[in-house]
Amino acid sequence: MAQIDRAFVGVAVFWLISGMGLGLYMGTTANNQLLTVHVTMMLSGFVVLAIYGVIYRLWPALKDSPLAKAQFWIAIIAVLGQVIGAYRFALSGGSEIAIIASSSVLSLLGALLFGFLFLTKSAGTEPVMRSNLST
Repeated sequence: MAQIDRAFVGVAVFWLISGMGLGLYMGTTANNQLLTVHVTMMLSGFVVLAIYGVIYRLWPALKDSPLAKAQFWIAIIAVLGQVIGAYRFALSGGSEIAIIASSSVLSLLGALLFGFLFLTKSAGTEPVMRSNLST
């Protein structure tokens, strides 16, 4: 997946805008019932996915593995599941955790796969510096 770095950052920006919108809504209505959804959007959705994208950009050798595409989809589905799970959790008063738990396991699997890719594909390569990021 040649543009996986851009894909990760693009999805991260979607979660950033969505999370900020939800935060603005919560602030203007003085209703913090969806605080866990907001935090999930911002941390799992924006921060984690953006970091994945930046690391894929800095170490392009990671993109060459067929596992990179699998890691991308695992991470994206995990974040979506965590956000949906956090929403249902917030509305149910905390009684529903199955979606959050399974999505969190999926997120951990994605992080482990990313760690494996980084350890095996980045060895012996230098990160791409700013002057090399023209494409």
